[in-house]
Amino acid sequence: MDIIYKILLYTHIISGGLALVSGSIAMITKKGQKTHRIAGKIFFYSMLLICFSAINISIIKSQSFLLMIGIFALFQNYFGFRATKNKLLVYNNIDKAMLIAASINSIFMLISLVPVLMVFGGISAFLCIGQIKLFVATLKKQEVSKTLWLQQHIGMMVGAYIATITAFLVVNVKNFQPVWLIWLAPTAILVPLIIYWTRKYVKS
Repeated sequence: MDIIYKILLYTHIISGGLALVSGSIAMITKKGQKTHRIAGKIFFYSMLLICFSAINISIIKSQSFLLMIGIFALFQNYFGFRATKNKLLVYNNIDKAMLIAASINSIFMLISLVPVLMVFGGISAFLCIGQIKLFVATLKKQEVSKTLWLQQHIGMMVGAYIATITAFLVVNVKNFQPVWLIWLAPTAILVPLIIYWTRKYVKS
């Protein structure tokens, strides 16, 4: 078990560093260009490894906090990247399973009574409700905006990047008070960028 834990831990650390670098490149390069697409793909797969290792470490160490954060990050990373491959936003079985898992996770985050988890749980619940509404619309064969996929891509991928930055700060910034500020500062700073980029690139 110790060997498995060490492998997962090293995978988490290495993929975390890779996600931090590739995500930053994707953030600062022009959207749609080759560099952005390559960096975005590296970020997506790095985040998959981060979430996979985090979830398994949380199970081994019985850390519910890490488990919920891992699922939250996986949810955003998955749907953010999926939007580029599914521009009609038609749900397959994996999409449905991911949405169900994320919705259940949102509930547990909200009722955890841990302030940071409750904030992220509120964000997760908001995103899940949006996905559920979209799923219902596709079931009813209602027409959705042709640029909705891009809006989803921007919002979810930046959300996953926020998770990476937050984890980096929490691990490396020590003796800073109040601690909750470290957890929530990336969200407060980068969410306005989601709004800005959505308005810039998404045409209604």
